[in-house]
Amino acid sequence: MTLRHQAHSLLESEKPPSPGAHLQAPWISITGGKGGVGKSLIATNLAISIANAGYRALLVDLDPGLANLDVHLRLAPRFTLEDLADGSCTAEQAICKSPGRIAVLCGKSGSTRLTDDPEFVHRALERVAAASTGFDVVVCDTGAGIGRSVLGATQRSDLTIAVTTPDPAAVTDTYALCKLLVTRGIPTPRLLVNLVRSREEAMRTASRLSSVCEKFLSTKLDLVGWLRRDSELETSVRDQRPYTVAGNGPAMEDIRAIAAKTLSSIPAAHRRRDGLKRRSLRQLRQPR
Repeated sequence: MTLRHQAHSLLESEKPPSPGAHLQAPWISITGGKGGVGKSLIATNLAISIANAGYRALLVDLDPGLANLDVHLRLAPRFTLEDLADGSCTAEQAICKSPGRIAVLCGKSGSTRLTDDPEFVHRALERVAAASTGFDVVVCDTGAGIGRSVLGATQRSDLTIAVTTPDPAAVTDTYALCKLLVTRGIPTPRLLVNLVRSREEAMRTASRLSSVCEKFLSTKLDLVGWLRRDSELETSVRDQRPYTVAGNGPAMEDIRAIAAKTLSSIPAAHRRRDGLKRRSLRQLRQPR
């Protein structure tokens, strides 16, 4: 079954867990070896797609030093993850409401503490875990490369998605990231190929990278999806208005397929539903 067919049928077949079960929100980390491949855009629109499917989604900015989810979503948070980690505010004060029915825990731009301070990284991740109570899914937008916060988030995550583009430098850096994760005993990430012209280009990129990982790391990379070039995506970034809220271009089908594949990779026992009626991804529309 193709990703597109999964997007049409996956959520309709899900069964909720037994009532009263104590469930902890799974973490999904969006990462990548190279900067500028679209991690923040993907994390934002994935979180909104998950929320549109009836899940309570928390989006967390774990980009060390260059946090910018507040810019993407046109938010002006009074407190950030750094304030929460320092105990200067409560989780309720730090978490912002955002377009697309998601909650956002913004990061602090210009701070290097998530890069330089191992104790702070540990404390920040612990506070995120505590803040996730009451949510169904946590989507973490991590930084590029192999820093402490990236490794810390991926170690805690139920699913890691590595974002690349067909650019050879991005592919090489993604392999380096996969190599480090494998040597650290962290599960191999799923692959998402961004900025492609066609499905064929995405499949060629994924096949090339997976073949290298299989040869040198004895592991394959599963493809979670691809995101084609779409002028409306570029416009949404400039307008600071998420594509899944305001857009309706050809990339919308790709995002829905990615969301379906992502949700299918989360352990069923971790899933809950809120008061919103769960819909299939085929039925998802712009939030009213």
